[in-house]
Amino acid sequence: MTTTQNKIKNNDITIRQTQFDDAIKLPAIEQSAGQLFSTLEDLRWISESGVQSVEKHLAFINHKGHWVAVNSDNEPVGFIMTTPLPESLFIHELSVSQDWQNRGIGKLLIQKIKDEAKIHKFDVVTLTTFRHVPWNAPYYQRLGFSILSESEIPHSLQEILNNEVESGGFVKGSRCAMKFEV
Repeated sequence: MTTTQNKIKNNDITIRQTQFDDAIKLPAIEQSAGQLFSTLEDLRWISESGVQSVEKHLAFINHKGHWVAVNSDNEPVGFIMTTPLPESLFIHELSVSQDWQNRGIGKLLIQKIKDEAKIHKFDVVTLTTFRHVPWNAPYYQRLGFSILSESEIPHSLQEILNNEVESGGFVKGSRCAMKFEV
């Protein structure tokens, strides 16, 4: 397949609010996306661990904090989940099915959240991610996010980072908080 054929035009993918009927398909997308971690020895366990439940997706859908990227058949191929924090719109999860990666879908989903942040009067979009994983912090930096220094991290975001270490199994210092000013 040539590079031109491999690219997805924006009109081939639609970003829309996630519907309740979509929820059953979302764990498979997250599982597929997580397989990329199998290439990293220190994080291989992520590709082997569980994903978010349908119920958790439904909760985000119910609170209007969930969007999907769908193909021309209206089938979800990626999703993004958000939570409002006191100072920002927080990206809880971004996943794109392995078959659809490297085609700009993550960027489209991120742009949707930047637009949503403006609509809901947030000045900042935040997230937490791995510092050293190429498709994590370096990817978000290319999209305009910056890594927050420890002194810049608001309390609500610091609680998320702490929880990732305490109950998520992540190594302290391997994660970072990032922001994008809308």
